[in-house]
Amino acid sequence: MLRIIGYILLALVALAASYVFWLSGSSHVPVNVLAPAPYASPGGPVIVFGGTRATGLEIVRMLRERGEDVTVAVRPSSDTAALKALGVKTVLANVLDAQEVNAALASAPFKAVISTIGTSRGDQANRPDFVGNRNIIDAAKAVGAMRFVFITVIGAGDSAETAPLPARRALAEVIRLKTQAEDHLKASGLDYTILRPGGLSDGGATGTAFLAEDPQAFSYISRKDLATLALDALGDPATIGKVYAAYDPSRKTLWKMFND
Repeated sequence: MLRIIGYILLALVALAASYVFWLSGSSHVPVNVLAPAPYASPGGPVIVFGGTRATGLEIVRMLRERGEDVTVAVRPSSDTAALKALGVKTVLANVLDAQEVNAALASAPFKAVISTIGTSRGDQANRPDFVGNRNIIDAAKAVGAMRFVFITVIGAGDSAETAPLPARRALAEVIRLKTQAEDHLKASGLDYTILRPGGLSDGGATGTAFLAEDPQAFSYISRKDLATLALDALGDPATIGKVYAAYDPSRKTLWKMFND
């Protein structure tokens, strides 16, 4: 009996190890990889939505390092200490309020808009994933801020089967709303680029990440690397009208996330 229990435990361990490895899409080699291009300025002020924390804050930090004129849309309750330390301007706007978003976009002659706004699974009320992004997209079009970089998630749109099954189930509502937002952006006439990361890490940058126009590509990626990819895409005209997976070959497995 003890031997049988031991075999069962070994089988469960092997199954768990396999699950950790294959929860990644690591067996798929990305195609249509974007050739790297040097950073190019958008040529004017940039407004960032979702720029007070996480990936958005990394993007803001890197824009400032490149000498860009950056404004971040914030709510009255937002913690803006990090933005003040970076010398970043702010404008008040609840993305669920179309009038406030319109006013924010009209507050300066913005050349580019970056949106990272979204919710986690546990944030159920007033999700901005579609409505908030729709308001930003419509306001950008109204004021002529044509360049739009949008961070969504693998699982949206034609990558629906690419996200790991547990993530698809846990984030089903978020993925559905982000897909709607992507579709709205594609129909807007703006010069858009959509970036879809997989699982996000707060760990250090690897410098090995790249963009691939491949809905089957999936990996984990650090927020720092994702921010770098977003900025590289911002000034690259080859990315306009494209949807990319943000892929890091050095973070193909969930295990790499545990090591961050």
